[in-house]
Amino acid sequence: MNILHVIPSFAPAWRYGGTVTLSLSLTRELARQGHDVTVMTTNIDGPTNLDVPLKTPVPVDGVKVWYYPVQYPRWYCFSPALGRALRQQVDQFDIVHIHSVFLWPTTVAAFWCRRRRVPYLISPHGLLDPTNIKKAYEGWSASIASRLKKWLYLKTIGKLDLDRATTVLFTSSVEMEASRALRLRAPQLALPLGADMPAEDESANGIMWRDLYPSLKDKKIVLYMSRLDPKKGADILLSALGSLSARRQDFALVVAGSGSGNVEYERRLKSLARDLDLQDIALFVGMVDNANKWALMREADLFVLPSHQEAFPNAVIEAMAAGLPVVISPGVGISEEIREAGVGLVASQDPGDLANVIERMLSDDSYRRRLGEDGARFVREHWSWERTSGDIARAYEKVVQGWQSGSPEPIRTKAG
Repeated sequence: MNILHVIPSFAPAWRYGGTVTLSLSLTRELARQGHDVTVMTTNIDGPTNLDVPLKTPVPVDGVKVWYYPVQYPRWYCFSPALGRALRQQVDQFDIVHIHSVFLWPTTVAAFWCRRRRVPYLISPHGLLDPTNIKKAYEGWSASIASRLKKWLYLKTIGKLDLDRATTVLFTSSVEMEASRALRLRAPQLALPLGADMPAEDESANGIMWRDLYPSLKDKKIVLYMSRLDPKKGADILLSALGSLSARRQDFALVVAGSGSGNVEYERRLKSLARDLDLQDIALFVGMVDNANKWALMREADLFVLPSHQEAFPNAVIEAMAAGLPVVISPGVGISEEIREAGVGLVASQDPGDLANVIERMLSDDSYRRRLGEDGARFVREHWSWERTSGDIARAYEKVVQGWQSGSPEPIRTKAG
């Protein structure tokens, strides 16, 4: 198939977290399986721009990536050049996969797909969960202006783009069910994305974390590796460990990630760590590159993500792939799969309850090892990119066939 992916930001704009990483892995695997894959994106990279060629195809692991200049207003990822390219080229593709909502690339891509009669899917990547939207309105990470923009989007052009999509593609059944309140008219499908697997020798490279940071020596490492955003629940983890530190001192917390656009929240986390007397226990190491990420997972003893809402938790699945036992919250999109398979623990977001679960894990070395081994096997069987991208490619084919016959893909209620 000839497939176009449209996404506001793309590799190497790593500051935008999981969506960029996942879209790179998905497009790369689709290309490896023989599909003709193109990405159209902007050159935005936070307050700066990526140092990449513009308006010309850039080969990235078998994928043709076109970067277009972003202009004011930058928050909207506004790029007239991207719009012109879509107008001229979109009808050359069998199907268009649009990533994210609320931003210009989604709106302009959906518009030209409808005008040129090209089937398109939209993947919201968790942004349509009413809980997430409600929390944004309560001040998680959005200014008053940002909240108003999202409200207007969902009442006007955004609802139109979603309702007229050939399919809205969610990353989990939890994400799809949570979006039901929006009463989307388009067919909906839930399919998981995949996870990168560490190469056999990959985790042997990179930093030796206990050598670099003497405070980690002889400590069991609790790892938080995710973007520092209020919805991720890092403050809950700090509160839980503040309580746990009064009972035991044999652990340390490594916080790997940055606040990207929410630097104030990162400052608040560090202040909270001091207030909880965790300054000798909590280590903030910032963003970690790929080799050092796997090395850190190799040395860690436990991965914890008490997120309020997480459509598809790439970091959690990578931790499992590395053999690291995980503790997650019910708001994480794969929590039901983890609970049912018994390959991780799902804990409430109450700091006291979370502290008890973490203590149980730290106290039982054999249980942690077994949970880590079971989790790694589960990821290989269910969330390898080879498997999940194949499922997504077959969904593309069904969508195109339904589009051509006038019978769209029916709504699905379960992932897989």
